[in-house]
Amino acid sequence: MERETEELVRRMKEGDQEAFDQLVRYYYEKTLRMAYLISGNEADSQDIVQETFVICYLNRKKIQDPACFERWLFKTLTREAWRVCRKSRREQPAEEIFGEQEPQSPSVLETVIQDSRNRQLYQAIRELPPKQRTALVLYYFNGMGTKEIAKVCGCLEGTVKSRLHTARSRLRLLLKENSDGFGKEALL
Repeated sequence: MERETEELVRRMKEGDQEAFDQLVRYYYEKTLRMAYLISGNEADSQDIVQETFVICYLNRKKIQDPACFERWLFKTLTREAWRVCRKSRREQPAEEIFGEQEPQSPSVLETVIQDSRNRQLYQAIRELPPKQRTALVLYYFNGMGTKEIAKVCGCLEGTVKSRLHTARSRLRLLLKENSDGFGKEALL
């Protein structure tokens, strides 16, 4: 899909609306999830994604290397999400965007425990400052490396590592405080 994406970006730069629509369809779910994890609000995340794609289309001629489109898109989305986070502090439950988790085990008790852990984790992630939350989302949910995150966030790689370390420490503390007796396995 990488080569196809590059070709779609080239076509989009030339004004091909269908290529832009295909890029939106391809990246929509990934950007929506990322926006939600950063903003913590479903309505805001939809606005962030929409605004990100508007910015993308309006600035399409500025994209110099189609191979770097995804990084540029995520950087644009991250900046827009931070702007919205500064403007609004409303948050909604993660279940609204992720849906209910499918039971992975026939045991009702295991399902209840896993659902509780997921809710605790999402709540703890929402309590992180936006820049730590962004680093965490890009690293764990988008599978990016620290160098790539640094480019997306416009900071040094050491800063990303520090944000990840601080975010993990804070999550560990928050989850420990809210473990509700599930023991060490409830922690990171």
